Amino acid sequence: MGDWTPGRIVQNRLIIFASHHYLLVAAFLFILGLIIADEVERRTRRFREVNAQEAAQLINRGASLLDLRDRQAFEAGHIANAVRIDADDLTERIATLAKSNPPAIILCCQHGEQSKRYAKKAAALTTTPVAILKNGISQWKQENFPLVQKTRGPA
Repeated sequence: MGDWTPGRIVQNRLIIFASHHYLLVAAFLFILGLIIADEVERRTRRFREVNAQEAAQLINRGASLLDLRDRQAFEAGHIANAVRIDADDLTERIATLAKSNPPAIILCCQHGEQSKRYAKKAAALTTTPVAILKNGISQWKQENFPLVQKTRGPA
């Protein structure tokens, strides 16, 4: 006779379930893999995502804010003291900012995706902590934080 311990019974039931529902098990394993990959990426990246409240606190402590949106979007409304830059100028701007030793450099864009792409590059260029505004200016607006319309920064 076989070993009929509770652990062995559960193991047998899992094998039977998996053999009858192989697509469900494959989907579960795929999703689990995506979750693990995302978590590994979050823990190994050199920048962090901050919400609007955290960004405001960092800005109040002297963090530099770089806005990656185009001129028209920037002029329509931006965070006070933000400097609009073209993504092509990021390397030069980060080097200049790092010399002034801000407590952090925050990147923002409309929805957070462009910032995320460039944050990896920015973090590699400086020892100053780099952050991105999670979900971008759209989240800032949604949480009713103020925007200004005065132009600031290079073209």
